[in-house]
Amino acid sequence: MLERQELPEWAQRLHEALTLSRVPVERLYAELGLPHGGGWLGDALAGRAPASRSRLALLSALSGIPLAVLVGDTPIQRSLAVALRAGLSATQEDIGAAADRAETFLRDLELLLSWYPQEAARASALAKDARRAVASDNYYVRAAQRTAERLRDYLALDDDQPIGDIVELIEALGVAVIFDSMPGAVQGITLRDPSENAWRAVIVVNTNDTWWGRQRFTLAHELCHFLYQDDKSFFVNRKHYEEQDLVEIRAEAFARHFLAPDVAVREFWSEHGPKRAVDGYGVPLAKFMMRFGLSRQASIKTLTEAAGVPETALEPYKRIRISDIMRQARLSQEWLDACANQGDSSASHWALSMALDAYRDGLVSSEVVARILGRGDDAAGVERELAAQGYEQSATLVRPRQQP
Repeated sequence: MLERQELPEWAQRLHEALTLSRVPVERLYAELGLPHGGGWLGDALAGRAPASRSRLALLSALSGIPLAVLVGDTPIQRSLAVALRAGLSATQEDIGAAADRAETFLRDLELLLSWYPQEAARASALAKDARRAVASDNYYVRAAQRTAERLRDYLALDDDQPIGDIVELIEALGVAVIFDSMPGAVQGITLRDPSENAWRAVIVVNTNDTWWGRQRFTLAHELCHFLYQDDKSFFVNRKHYEEQDLVEIRAEAFARHFLAPDVAVREFWSEHGPKRAVDGYGVPLAKFMMRFGLSRQASIKTLTEAAGVPETALEPYKRIRISDIMRQARLSQEWLDACANQGDSSASHWALSMALDAYRDGLVSSEVVARILGRGDDAAGVERELAAQGYEQSATLVRPRQQP
């Protein structure tokens, strides 16, 4: 075998990358169905033949090393694993489980997209078009507002048209969305693979004591990071952030203007705001929250900024139970319907759809589907459920294709 220093650069990179793996090399050979030191992995490590991207995607899923590192798009020192450890050490919140799930999910997503390159190309093309909405301005709040307006134009949304299914919108751009439980001080996290060729990311939204309106705001906030391709691999979206953090300020401003444009806010308040002082602000506030899908806090801030509503007039409604405000506005049922699933954990619909197709066609194992579902420790149960729903694999599991 060649000495390490005589190996081709791609082989040296593979050796160095696998030193970061929590999985021993011997086990990797076994998981890949290869004899120790043999097969395509042995050829790659010995410098005889480089591995195809699809095989490296499978190795990434098994080893825990980001595909961007294995293919050389990202230096090892900028790897997702390193960024994740740095991000976790910088926060006091217990978000390790959610971050681990997101990291594993990204590897599985790359594996799925290696089997469906047309889907990766579709999402990348839409994302590229959407990023044309990005506005550059040294004043970050103004840049955020202009970007929100341009993106709404790109999506062919009228000024007064609320954003509907924001999860579907984001996943169409190639960013997966997961809902999972995290500490209450965290709204969500975003983890991305810092590849030079793609901005592959997963957003995990907190389901623990977080209202549906806040969840929507969190998603819009993370969408801004995606559009601007903010140079960070691990974002923690907290309820409170540093006042000098301009990137977070921009994301908050974008979310507000994307979900509730100034023009729409003023028109709404002109029509529904109190006509007399005795009318009170509770009913129009409730209608506003339901119309634009915003939390109470975001609604009050938006009405103050865009419609000029005195903050003192809305101050009492910060302490009243939201259910009481909705009852007064006769919106109790609509509110209950909107909140019905806010505490439920759920998988990415986009990734799950690909995983089910890949499982049916014998391209991935039930373990991959289980991890996508957030049930990585119950692969056997998931396999039984898949069989009961008619997802019988059509053939023996196929290994990734060798690229020509």
